[in-house]
Amino acid sequence: MRSRKAAGMVMIPAAVLMAAAVATGWSADHPAGATAGDVTDARVIAQARRGRDWLVLGGDFGSQHYSPLRQINAANVKRLGLAWVLDIDSPMGLATEPIVVDGTIYATASLDRVYAVDAASGRLLWQFDPHVRLSVMRNSWAARTNRGVAVYRGKVYLGTGDCRLIALAAASGKELWSSPVCVDATQTGITGAPTVGAGKVYIGYNGSDTGVRGSLVAFNADTGKLAWRFWNVPGDPERGFESPALRMAAKTWSGAHWWEAGGGDVWDSITYDPATGYVIYGTAGATPNELFGDRADMRISGARLFAGCIVAVQADTGQYAWHYQTSIHSENFHVLVTDLTIGGAPRHVVMTVPRNGTFFLLDARTGRLIAKKDLATAHPQETAAGAAVARPRSGHNWWPMSYDPLTRLVYIPTYDDVAHPMGYQDQATGRLIAWDPMAGSARWTIPQPLSTNSGVLSTAGNLVFQGQGTGEFDAYSADRGKKLWSIATGSAIDSVPVTYRVGKGQYVLMPVGLGSGSRLFGPVSTMATPESKLGPSRLLAFRLGGTMTLLHPHVTVPQIPRPPEQTAAAATLERGHKVFEKFMCDDCHSPDADGSGQWRLNGTIPDLRYMPADVHEQFLAIVLGGTHRANGMPGFAAGAGFPLLATRMSVADALALHAYLIDLQWKAFDVQSRHAH
Repeated sequence: MRSRKAAGMVMIPAAVLMAAAVATGWSADHPAGATAGDVTDARVIAQARRGRDWLVLGGDFGSQHYSPLRQINAANVKRLGLAWVLDIDSPMGLATEPIVVDGTIYATASLDRVYAVDAASGRLLWQFDPHVRLSVMRNSWAARTNRGVAVYRGKVYLGTGDCRLIALAAASGKELWSSPVCVDATQTGITGAPTVGAGKVYIGYNGSDTGVRGSLVAFNADTGKLAWRFWNVPGDPERGFESPALRMAAKTWSGAHWWEAGGGDVWDSITYDPATGYVIYGTAGATPNELFGDRADMRISGARLFAGCIVAVQADTGQYAWHYQTSIHSENFHVLVTDLTIGGAPRHVVMTVPRNGTFFLLDARTGRLIAKKDLATAHPQETAAGAAVARPRSGHNWWPMSYDPLTRLVYIPTYDDVAHPMGYQDQATGRLIAWDPMAGSARWTIPQPLSTNSGVLSTAGNLVFQGQGTGEFDAYSADRGKKLWSIATGSAIDSVPVTYRVGKGQYVLMPVGLGSGSRLFGPVSTMATPESKLGPSRLLAFRLGGTMTLLHPHVTVPQIPRPPEQTAAAATLERGHKVFEKFMCDDCHSPDADGSGQWRLNGTIPDLRYMPADVHEQFLAIVLGGTHRANGMPGFAAGAGFPLLATRMSVADALALHAYLIDLQWKAFDVQSRHAH
């Protein structure tokens, strides 16, 4: 199936590409007779021992995020310097894990754009724009974040915010085919990277928080033809069940209309494991009852399989193999597969940490639980100003962890919810934990000021790399957690670091720029500083002896414009707050409008605290009339085209919403004025 629009690619002339190849030594690293994007199952398995490339997510089929490269090591990492930098046109930052194949980097940006870059020089080779649809509310949301591509058999695979899987020619960026992934693409979208293996491409999509029925979908890697679909939660029993596994799962759902609830989507980690022939992945929880408002018939109970589970299916057929439920409601993220010696015997295992912050160790062949432990035990109570401060829960988001087979430690990016003795919660903080899976305890931990930081990379050089929301990119000794090297990038870091070799040199690649999808619905103050959230989107490549100076563009925190006078009564403001929540404004504009810190219309979702005078004047036309629908802002008078938002917004609701936002803007304006004096 061809896409709606012609491929939006920018081509670099072939002569320039050949000159770049000669100049960078690409031909010396490229296998004889191989073509661009030449990734096969056998090559991924072989490269896991050499580490020259980063062929798949996590660097190998186990998604271990570990590299056997050791040219850069704990003894010489202080000599690490910038080799090159490439600015990326990404209005909402970067949250990508780059793939590196034979001297070419493939990375994604917001609005689902793809970039191919020379790995030695940082020269742009080609770029592709899928022209993702923004006029539908959920598509617009999903298109703002893209976490990467897969490369396989000469093709680059991309999932889009309007729920397409697109295959591009790795050599040129030309679109080869496009296949629909979702049954109803208007209700959800894709933010995660595809996974490849066994001749197929595997992909999921978002939607458990909005009543979408989740599934894992497999396509023929060459043709884009649907191979199989495994539904993660059962549908209407009157229509029958798609598999015996779903018939079994249906017995765990209770409620008058339980099949309408949905959930169990696969928006993050998918791991292909050739040792078992399984695709092992995590599902999100069931759609929460509270999202269905006053509908008494939507009070759902039971275990609600396969929501909140780690699931294994046969890669060739999609047939159910096993599941393990970590929590009914908790989302499951990175699935790491490796081998451990347990009780004197080798075991093929799954390691995972869901959002609830519990480390799970499972048997990869059967799904049986081997061990589990709450990560909150990794650090004791701490004291502040003489008062005990308990840290009752450590959580984990999508950012991948890393397993180092030399230290036998798992490096986990986590966050701590901080509870005070008075009972209220303070802003969450971050923590990097070196976890011993056999002992069920931490070897070392690194506290971090912000809760949102990058994924983790470990290497045979006894190093662990991680970026922070503050903009710091750090290297620690893998065995002891001592900080050995750091650089201030000037941009919040939400992507995944990788490493590779070109010629005789090892490089470490770190994409930077505030790109977390959480910035749309969570307080950005927990993810970045006022300066780092405005830093540029870039690819930064480092090598030993790198001498390039990292230039930091001057960042000026914008001033909040003076809002209109507030004339609304308290009851109107309260009504506006309820409208803000009812129509899911906080899905894109963050609770209490703690947004990106600027008003820009270049593909960025604007911060509502920065509304200029002309937007206040056009407020009803925008919010009710849909004058900005093409940019992703629905007109709520006509309905959002979304099942959970079937109600149309009235003029009175819109006026109350406007008054509520004016109130928020005044509060921010007053804080700004006090700081100015």
